Amino acid sequence: MTRSSLFSLRRIVLASSLAALGATAMAQTPPASPPPAEAPARHAGEHVRPDPAKRMERREARLKQELKITAEQEPAWNQFTASMLPPGPPKERMDREGWRKLTTPQRIERMRTMHAERSAEMERRAEATLRLYGALTPEQQKVFDERMAMGPRHGPHHGPHQHGMPPKPEPRG
Repeated sequence: MTRSSLFSLRRIVLASSLAALGATAMAQTPPASPPPAEAPARHAGEHVRPDPAKRMERREARLKQELKITAEQEPAWNQFTASMLPPGPPKERMDREGWRKLTTPQRIERMRTMHAERSAEMERRAEATLRLYGALTPEQQKVFDERMAMGPRHGPHHGPHQHGMPPKPEPRG
């Protein structure tokens, strides 16, 4: 090797080493945190879900506005929205270890009880929905049908095409 190529090789090795050390130092140095007054509400990349009760209220308000609920329909509307609320505080779930300690007949009985509670809750919601639907005019029923076709969280702004399915083609005239 000539002296100039050896010098160039040393330069390349030195530059590479410095770059690697600099990258390592940057990766280990935590970013400067903003002053407390300007601190963001959450960290970057952290997903904070909105309050479910507030989301439900917004959905209900939007549906009520779209349906144009009248004073005569208010009682059925109030019963419908009340039926959508959870029946009470969430029940404490049994952990895996507790579930394993039960005998098979105890597990089956526990599952039957949970099934009966869920069925009763579903029936309560269905009755309130049918009562509201019966109080609606045919035009309101059409809006309700369109909004609820994909479930209460979907509607004209949240159709199936939002979830990877293409929209249905328009009928040709």
